[in-house]
Amino acid sequence: KAQDTSKRKPSRLFKKLDQVVTNMAGSNSSKGSKGIMPMATMANPMRQTPALAEKTAKATHTVEDEYGTMTSEGYTFTCNNFHLENGVVLPKAQLRYRTFGEINRSRDNVIVVCHALTGNASLDEWWGGLLGPGNTFDTQKYFIVCCNILGSCYGSTGPTSINPSTGKPYLKDFPDVSVKDTVRLQLLLLKEELKASSIKCVIGGSFGGMQTMEFVVQGGSAHGDYTTENGGPYVRSAVAIACGSAHAAWQIAFSESQRQAIYADPNWDRDPLKATKGLSVARQIAMISYRGYKAYQEKFGRKIKGDTLYGSSVQFSMQSYLKYQGNKFLPRFDPITYVKMTEQMDSHDVGRDRGGIASALQKVDIPILVLGIDSDTLYPPKEQKDMASLLPNAECRIIHSDAGHDGFLLEQEEVGQHVSQFLDNGGSFIRKSQL
Repeated sequence: KAQDTSKRKPSRLFKKLDQVVTNMAGSNSSKGSKGIMPMATMANPMRQTPALAEKTAKATHTVEDEYGTMTSEGYTFTCNNFHLENGVVLPKAQLRYRTFGEINRSRDNVIVVCHALTGNASLDEWWGGLLGPGNTFDTQKYFIVCCNILGSCYGSTGPTSINPSTGKPYLKDFPDVSVKDTVRLQLLLLKEELKASSIKCVIGGSFGGMQTMEFVVQGGSAHGDYTTENGGPYVRSAVAIACGSAHAAWQIAFSESQRQAIYADPNWDRDPLKATKGLSVARQIAMISYRGYKAYQEKFGRKIKGDTLYGSSVQFSMQSYLKYQGNKFLPRFDPITYVKMTEQMDSHDVGRDRGGIASALQKVDIPILVLGIDSDTLYPPKEQKDMASLLPNAECRIIHSDAGHDGFLLEQEEVGQHVSQFLDNGGSFIRKSQL
């Protein structure tokens, strides 16, 4: 029986930009990021079933920032000799996950929530405003499962994990993992360890939305790879937010520019875990793509700190913000994992080896709600509309926000309203006038 953590304090993920700027005001960017707060041992806060007790996460480090407390706590599912899409075999593929609420007798009240690029399994920290009794992710009605992505650095097997074949960390030798691999491992967890008879809904935004679409293709049809005992779709509905059917050239360009920033760090070739200057720049590039012209212009404009008005010594508030974001990211991610995770995002293509995108999506027969953000320039609304048009039973809705791509996180009230209505109606669609 899993722990209901809904009584924890609300997530701080959704602080506005002005709060972030207040935190960094007057700070010298050369001081670097906030330090890691070590924990000698961290007991898993969840009540454990005997079968899972020995699989609980061991000691972890905790990092505090505006995104909440980022840890690798949770249960661990292990799959030995896990075959990746490219034919490589991972001797020991581990998946760190957390659960909220309780599974019902028919084991079909399961909701899977997929995290984005740098998230973890602690849903209560980064989407906590939607979690708890009476909320969108109602812990009195649903059994909510959230997994750390395979290849990430929050408990699942990744570049800093020990390679059983060598007894040393994989580092750059960690194999290429696809979104398809990540989702297949999660499906094995759900079927083999958690014994879910079916999944009520899979929900995710950005990289989480890409995983959601893989869940849909692999388990959202009677002809999919994963079905129920009666031969029906294993995944009964889905909500995909701020993503497309495949990673487009535009998104790959942003991924590659971030990787190139890391490669340009002199430490990348001799000691890649220390290529933190490159990682900081990569994060700054990402932060530009996550917002938009209006959000940055209205908040920062040409505001300047100090008396210098232009030239090499000028300190635009925008510059300070980016440096702050780059530096505070360093304690909670490493350069190799970031490279591998962006490469995994670039692997996203639901049509690969399935006859193309249209062929893959037209076979899906479950209800799917597709949500987009009108100011999202990284994953523009056209992608969501195009994807929904290829799905037999889908509806696309565009949410207004000036926040850009990050609107899928920042506009949690409206996102939560759409998702709640969808879940409450059993995955069937409702008129927009009802919202």
